[in-house]
Amino acid sequence: MLGCRQNMRVLISCIVFLSSVHYLSAFSCEFNVRLKQTLKNEGFHRNLTYGIILNGEDDQCWLFKDCILGLEQVLPRGVFANPDELSALRRINKINAVPKQQVNVELPAEQSPPTVTYVIEKIQNCKVYMWLPVHARYHAALYGGGMTRNKINPPKLYLRCPDQRLEMCNRSAKPVNFLCNGSSKEKCSWKEIPYSVMSESIVWKIPVGNLDHYTKISVGTALVIAIGSLYLIKAIHEHKLITSFNPFNNPLS
Repeated sequence: MLGCRQNMRVLISCIVFLSSVHYLSAFSCEFNVRLKQTLKNEGFHRNLTYGIILNGEDDQCWLFKDCILGLEQVLPRGVFANPDELSALRRINKINAVPKQQVNVELPAEQSPPTVTYVIEKIQNCKVYMWLPVHARYHAALYGGGMTRNKINPPKLYLRCPDQRLEMCNRSAKPVNFLCNGSSKEKCSWKEIPYSVMSESIVWKIPVGNLDHYTKISVGTALVIAIGSLYLIKAIHEHKLITSFNPFNNPLS
């Protein structure tokens, strides 16, 4: 009788385990992630913001408990994230963002390649808010001037959880090496997740110089330099004359 009860308990445990596995693989791995990406502020120094909601149902938030969301943002050649600024913001816990490669902030847009920046944040109540400070590069002047368009595409999203719950997600997510230095297998266990974009494509229009004004500006600049130089020479000459005829500066007086 006792053996039958033990076998029954084992059978029930197996059924519960298999049911959980089926629930995870068939239901929870169908990520319902929505992302809204916006570009805030004005001028040449702005913020990219990301509002992310994972599975709007409250009873599904357990899947993302203690998980971390990472995004991979590709910036076009006319836009960059300053590595020194990101480092300073990390030190004061304002943002957890790192560039993938070295970024030369002095290069003009025409000589710069696209860059990649990673942003990481912990999921709270199925929601994540991220932001990334971005800056516009100098663009070479064009005939007619106007504005140049820099399109910022939506990022890739990655998910990492402290246990093996995502290993059940074979259909909707694939394992990737994201922010992995090879020292910890756990830190490498990220999975790319699909999502829906709830905002329009971002196009940052940056003003450029007008080459039609090149001659006028060059002549004007040369005149200003010439007049300023003549004024300085005159002022220096007058100062020398006043100093040389000052009786208090004459050693024989």
